[in-house]
Amino acid sequence: MQIYGGEAAARPTCQQLPPNFPGYEPYCPYTMNPGPDGEGSWTAPDLEQAQRIVRRSGTAGMRVVLEYTPAFGPDGALVGDYMVELLDELGYQGGARPIPFRVYQSLRNEFQMELGGWLADYPAASTFINMFSCETTTYASGLCDPRIDAMIDRASRLQLEEPAAARVLWAEIDRAIVDQAPYLWLFNGTAVEFVSERVGNYQWHPQWGGLLNQLWIR
Repeated sequence: MQIYGGEAAARPTCQQLPPNFPGYEPYCPYTMNPGPDGEGSWTAPDLEQAQRIVRRSGTAGMRVVLEYTPAFGPDGALVGDYMVELLDELGYQGGARPIPFRVYQSLRNEFQMELGGWLADYPAASTFINMFSCETTTYASGLCDPRIDAMIDRASRLQLEEPAAARVLWAEIDRAIVDQAPYLWLFNGTAVEFVSERVGNYQWHPQWGGLLNQLWIR
């Protein structure tokens, strides 16, 4: 997480929904000593278990390349260097290469690993979950599960009339997607803003950040 600013700016995660969204319940089966049924947040890596899984898979020694686009900023190269070391440690032959943004977006790019991200379009669980439906799956995750699609449709209808029931179902959908691991999320970004001591009435919106039209300055 140091690449992205440390714990003040990035918190490790295993799931689609961030902590401040309806339906979020900590869930991470991919961590050291996970809670019962995977409950709880990410705590630490289990490198020995990961190495055993690689050996059992029969893919040890395989070349695995991470692709990233410089259009997202300089962090991609830093993550690439880190991933090369990690892949080597896991038993693979790691590699990393930059690709143009048009290639990154192309569904024809059959990458092995790709660095990406997702931002909320609106403050609801569906903005992070709908991307995994059969009709709108993005970033070439390839996930199309009719059972999950049916759950998404039901949660979307419930959201209008029974928000509390919808939150329970969104959490269930979130766990179902994590179990299939179409993406391996790395972290949730945290907004960090600095203001002068002369600023008053600072207000922060979960989607738009600091509301400049609400500030006053002495």
